[in-house]
Amino acid sequence: MSTIWITGARGFIGRHLAAHLSRQGGIVLGLGHGAWPEDQFRKWGISCWLNGDIAACNLQQLLSQSGCPEVIYHLAGGSAVGPSFASPMEDFIRTVDSTAQLLDWIRRDCLTAKIVCISSAAVYGAGHQGPIREDASLSPYSPYGFHKAMMETLCQSYGANFGVKISVARFFSVYGAGLEKQLLWDICRQLSADPPTILLSGTGGEIRDWIHISDVVRLLWQMKDLCHRSAPVVNGGTGAGTTVRDIVSLVCRAWGSSAVPEFSGIQRPGDPESLVADMQSAHKLGYHALKPLREGVSEVVHWYKEYSKR
Repeated sequence: MSTIWITGARGFIGRHLAAHLSRQGGIVLGLGHGAWPEDQFRKWGISCWLNGDIAACNLQQLLSQSGCPEVIYHLAGGSAVGPSFASPMEDFIRTVDSTAQLLDWIRRDCLTAKIVCISSAAVYGAGHQGPIREDASLSPYSPYGFHKAMMETLCQSYGANFGVKISVARFFSVYGAGLEKQLLWDICRQLSADPPTILLSGTGGEIRDWIHISDVVRLLWQMKDLCHRSAPVVNGGTGAGTTVRDIVSLVCRAWGSSAVPEFSGIQRPGDPESLVADMQSAHKLGYHALKPLREGVSEVVHWYKEYSKR
């Protein structure tokens, strides 16, 4: 049985990834922030949870419990564009500093471990038309995007200079039941008041590539086999773009609401017009997204209605 560590295991992707890895027979240990009762983290397939920073002392503590893992999934870091504008230094520490701490510890104490790092389509920035290849120019314009790009540069450096075996997944718009933030959450929260209209920023014409959490964890499972000192990058998406206006329509239809969306026309800072993944690299791995968007959105709506009854 493989031993696998997940940093940021308590987060949305981390929990689902841990459950998936556990089902595959892995022994999963988690490191991150927040008190997490044992009965709760074990429900997600995690055998040990350490509440703390990504620092050498905590990594050594995990090492003493499990030995050097086969794979480390590095999910800890900033998770959204908006908060990075409000607290850029905090976002830097969470994303860049945590990655530097982890990579340097691996270099010194656990060089046999593979590491899969989570990045974001925010590194691409604006000005891209149609599906974006991994070798496209990077022009981030949010602190979140800049910090993810810096994280990727660190991965390239530690791979090239020290032989750390790394792969990087650049995810686009991740969604799924249980995610308590971002667009689908905001729409459901407004619909719960049964309004005649839904008020949103932007124009409604912004295009995003929505990837369901079940497809996210399947891609991450395959990314471990791609780890190499060249730190290859793979897009995580579906290859299909959907406008925000169409997403609102899908949510309203699943909710059973006739609410009409109204858009402010003002784009949020750091919000590009179009982000759609070119998926050729992932397809070469044998990966294809399976969850239809309509079905995934319906699951989110059903979950939110049950969640709001608590």
